[in-house]
Amino acid sequence: MRHRHGLTIVECLIAMTILSVVVLVTCYTLAAGEQHLYEGNRIGTATRLGRDLLEEIVARDYRDRSPTNNGNNLGPESGELTRAQFDDVDDYQNYNEAPGALVDATGALYPAADQVFRRKVTITKGNLSVIDLGTPFSGLTVKVIVTAPTGQQWVFQRFIPEPAQ
Repeated sequence: MRHRHGLTIVECLIAMTILSVVVLVTCYTLAAGEQHLYEGNRIGTATRLGRDLLEEIVARDYRDRSPTNNGNNLGPESGELTRAQFDDVDDYQNYNEAPGALVDATGALYPAADQVFRRKVTITKGNLSVIDLGTPFSGLTVKVIVTAPTGQQWVFQRFIPEPAQ
């Protein structure tokens, strides 16, 4: 009797099955990693867009310098038709940017990859109580909502205390 050196069909099938499982697990891991990378990038972009607009608003004057505004109306004054003309915080009330029209503080369009989001601003008057100080502060709450095409939303909010007169 001669011993043959080599693999039988059964051994080959077992080896191919093991190899197939290893390749499948590797592909699944790579696909999951790619999905996590995409999701992280999307969240980072939404965060940047929300914070950029919030910081732009907070950098504006608290009060309007116009003598015609009595301070009771939130929203832009007459003649302030574009974002470039907004000169105080409350001018941004109900400001909206649709997908494809997102611009930065200088008026330049964000890159095409960022243009899938929507931004909306709401401003409300109110008080904030600081327990440690024992006093409430009146001011404006600025809320920027960034919405993805999937409907997922990120909310960025800041309270701006009214400066002393």
